[in-house]
Amino acid sequence: MARKTPEQLTKEFEGRKAKGLAKGAAAYWPNVLANAVLKLAAEGQVPDVAALVARLELEAASKDIQVKAGAEEALARLKQAAARGAE
Repeated sequence: MARKTPEQLTKEFEGRKAKGLAKGAAAYWPNVLANAVLKLAAEGQVPDVAALVARLELEAASKDIQVKAGAEEALARLKQAAARGAE
């Protein structure tokens, strides 16, 4: 069995790490959505679809990779649910 070079091992590790971060952040979307609803309620706004979409778009601009990926996933799911509800 051939031994892997340090460069190959590093590349493989980085790939696994990136995949793990993406998976973990995608699972974070319910928390981001709940936080958006709580922030809207704290501001005295009614959490309707348009307000949630606007809040999630602000969260998607975050520098934190988990918040950004979670907000993007929550935004996609919210838009999908709104489209299904409009049918």
